[in-house]
Amino acid sequence: MKSLPQIVLTTEEAGFAEKFKQVLCANHSDSSLGTCRGLSELKRCLENAKTPVAVVDIDSDPHRMLHELDLLVPMFPSTRFAVASSDSSHELMLEAMQAGARHFMNKKSFGLELDSILERLLVDDAKVTSDLGHIVTVFSASGGCGATTVCLNLANELRLESMQPVLTIDMDSCYGAVSSYLGITGGYSIADVLMQNDKIDSALIMTSATKYKDNFDVLVSVTGTSENGNDRYPHLDEALEACRGAYKYTIIDAPRLPSQTMRLLVTASKAVLLVFQANIKDIKIAKTMLSALGEFHVSPDKIFPVVNRFDKWWGPLVPLEEVKKAVGTERLYTVRNNFKTVVNCVNRGEPLSELAPRSGIRRDFQRLANNFYSHNGNGKK
Repeated sequence: MKSLPQIVLTTEEAGFAEKFKQVLCANHSDSSLGTCRGLSELKRCLENAKTPVAVVDIDSDPHRMLHELDLLVPMFPSTRFAVASSDSSHELMLEAMQAGARHFMNKKSFGLELDSILERLLVDDAKVTSDLGHIVTVFSASGGCGATTVCLNLANELRLESMQPVLTIDMDSCYGAVSSYLGITGGYSIADVLMQNDKIDSALIMTSATKYKDNFDVLVSVTGTSENGNDRYPHLDEALEACRGAYKYTIIDAPRLPSQTMRLLVTASKAVLLVFQANIKDIKIAKTMLSALGEFHVSPDKIFPVVNRFDKWWGPLVPLEEVKKAVGTERLYTVRNNFKTVVNCVNRGEPLSELAPRSGIRRDFQRLANNFYSHNGNGKK
């Protein structure tokens, strides 16, 4: 008897089916492929055999097929559905996710992405580690203080130090600087994940995230989608727990959030960074934010105030000792000012470890990451 397929492709385009088969054989030779001409045929196939992955080409009639897919997905909870389309607009991607698709595949470039997509879709739930990972939230005292630079380079150094997967979540619905910094276009956001109706689990997080590098995934921000009050991120606590099941470290870039969301994040976090510069405005805001964290009953050991763009040679605008007195803490971490190097990294969409591996500012992030790595019991105290 012929072995049952691990992957079923539904498409009306013979050319796409043949190309899909060729890419699959080249990059994922241990998977077999079955094909269907329409969703009714796919339904019969899934009824007759347990199939881990179903890929649906929706180009023939995107909205009709997504409506039908929305009815089909709940019938087969053990199957992961992905959508393939030549149109990768955010509106269509969101509609696909709401229909239950775990991944959105652009047909124009799927050959470059198929291997990593299938690796995520075929992940065995039993292999999701029971050793839950850690949430690290990065708050900023003001716009432009460099919190996104801190967030991304900290995530990258934790990835290199631990050799474990990390996830960065951009919760800035105003500017979405993470995707701009890394040169990422498209992809699902944390808001997209929270808006769909299925259970939010580790597999959903992993298949929704965009792969930036090996062991470095990103949930981007969709700007201009913020809602009023605290309903902007429903079910966030469930999503954070799913992140902990999928990634060793989840680093959250979290500016401009309502109080209730901040409270939820700090409660779930292993560590909280507050990034600011040594100027009068940032110091005042940092003091207010540290006071708010105290009202949330956050342990002082959990809070890491980070003075960014610290100029060692010329001195900060406000001396560090005065900063400590002003914000009410003896513990400050500094990241030196190296604007030219950071801008070069931003322009090329790379972390400091790639473009300036021996720079002083990169060593600052290594020390900061090592502090977290050791703090979590993974290294020497």
